Amino acid sequence: MDTNAGKEYYLGLDIGTDSVGWAVTDLEYHILRRKGKSLWGVRLFDAANTAAERRGFRTSRRRLQRRRQRIRLLQELFAKEMKKVDAGFFQRLNDSAYWAEDKKEPQIYSLFGGKDYTDVDYYREYPTIYHLRSALIRGEKEYDVRLVYLALHHLMKHRGHFLFQGSIENITSFQTTFQNFRDCLMDELDLELECDSEEDFSEILKDKIIGKMEKCRRLELLCHI
Repeated sequence: MDTNAGKEYYLGLDIGTDSVGWAVTDLEYHILRRKGKSLWGVRLFDAANTAAERRGFRTSRRRLQRRRQRIRLLQELFAKEMKKVDAGFFQRLNDSAYWAEDKKEPQIYSLFGGKDYTDVDYYREYPTIYHLRSALIRGEKEYDVRLVYLALHHLMKHRGHFLFQGSIENITSFQTTFQNFRDCLMDELDLELECDSEEDFSEILKDKIIGKMEKCRRLELLCHI
């Protein structure tokens, strides 16, 4: 027979990030029993990921998706001319990360597979992609369309920072520029920036006396993400 039936009781909870402790007591804080067991215990579980960590994963996925879209567009623009020179060039590039037996086009080289010009010749002439880009800028000769593509591919893949459009000389309002900055943070990084005073923010940026570290410290006090 349950002697605790109908009695008033307290339920205590200790809630943490990866556990919940609980206990049931009477009004005198004595642990109650039911069906031969004391009514207290703990439940353990994996701690939840923070919003910042999930946001980081989401941002990375978006960045990689945009990169793939840029590369696909670039290949579409070069497809017609590339087919005239080397129809399997894009496929070799796409297969470059695979083992030889997993490649769709059986080829030991990743870029150039011709008899007269192979990857060995390419890397001897251009040890890094920056050597190729430098040569193309100088324009000392007419270059193979595959070389032009490789240089543009590198620029499109590592495109740098192009969040803002227009010239800095055309900026007439800090408020408008600051709002554009906030919008870009939300679109690109899914971050919402709150600022206690945009006027103070502007004055800190324009201050030519304090150093960069001090500016960063003061701006951090003004802004919240």
